Amino acid sequence: MGPDAVLVVLLVALLADAGLTWVARALQLRHQPARPPAELADVLDTDTYARGRAYAAATARVGLVEAAVVLGLWLGLLASGALGAAHAWVVAWAGGGWWSAMAFLGGVALAFDLVGLPFEVVRTFGVEARFGFNATTVATFVRDRLTGYALAIVLGGGLLGLLLWSIAAWGPGFWLPFAAVAALVMVLLATFQTSVLLPLFNRLTPLPDGELKAAIADYVRREGFELEDTYAMDGSKRSTKANAFFSGLGRQRKVVLFDTLLAGHPTDEVLAVVAHEVGHARLGHLPRLLLGSVAVVTATLFVLSRLVDSATLSRALGADDHAVALNLLAFGVLFTPITTAIGVGFNALSRRYEYQADAFAARTHRAGSMVRALQRLSRDTLAAPLAHPLYAWLFLTHPAPVDRIRALARAGDAG
Repeated sequence: MGPDAVLVVLLVALLADAGLTWVARALQLRHQPARPPAELADVLDTDTYARGRAYAAATARVGLVEAAVVLGLWLGLLASGALGAAHAWVVAWAGGGWWSAMAFLGGVALAFDLVGLPFEVVRTFGVEARFGFNATTVATFVRDRLTGYALAIVLGGGLLGLLLWSIAAWGPGFWLPFAAVAALVMVLLATFQTSVLLPLFNRLTPLPDGELKAAIADYVRREGFELEDTYAMDGSKRSTKANAFFSGLGRQRKVVLFDTLLAGHPTDEVLAVVAHEVGHARLGHLPRLLLGSVAVVTATLFVLSRLVDSATLSRALGADDHAVALNLLAFGVLFTPITTAIGVGFNALSRRYEYQADAFAARTHRAGSMVRALQRLSRDTLAAPLAHPLYAWLFLTHPAPVDRIRALARAGDAG
């Protein structure tokens, strides 16, 4: 296959992915019923439900415009050969070597991030503010961006530099040692990210003594579960939406509850959410997802090793000869359909795990408490109550609220 044919494949891959995304988002908007579903009727009046549909439509519009702009930029860069010309300029400026590749790829990443920045501003200070969710100040927004850039340089840049050095040192055989390093980094992040990285953005404080902490302590003791601690996180500094998550491996296991969740839900419902998160841990969901991610990264690196020295890929992007940095970009685009398919698989597994964690909470606490927590969360976040199958396959790691409530109702009936 020649460079021109490869370029056509790259363009088709981008267009197909964008088209699939557009169809899925359109179907999701049309999939919502005209009136609140029966499972949410007790907490969701027609006015609030109408606001939820308007919120979903506004969010989708911003996302679609952003996707169109990014797609147009990719198509223009690929069709014009601008990427090859830019790479040649960077090599001439930096003198070649893997430092040139890092500078080029870092510049491309920064350019696309800056293209997306106005849309993030519109989402945060436009859509989210208009519907009463935004609590982010301009100072917090800027600080988050700068902190994210610093992490990208240290972690992302470090891994990219190691990848480029490995390719230069070992050629196509780079994939196995680099996969081992990538696996180690993934395990360390899964274990310590809440302890090390999250505090760069949010403040975590152990729950104070009181009814809730005592109830959680009694629950984990009854279940024989070892928990490093339960923390409150200042999520309210950015949004009024509530959330919770489980993080860590081994002795670093912890449950984190947003302060908005603590403020908006009674103890019984918060305990149901904690039971759900403990369910993830007791059922081994995090290690399994981590193992799957390591396997996918390893397989991806192996495929990359077969293409990383291809002069054809580089020429398809406008270069005169083989260039590793251009091949990494081309590989990312070529791999888009496979990435989408892998994402569908991981999303399906994640949704299955959410059902299992809900069932665990129903079994070890109360199904009714979890149902009420989901109802309140759905109302307060204006979440879409239902999910079109295509949209769920492509984007959702959690089942739609109505599907979760129905599954919990069945669990309660069975119990």
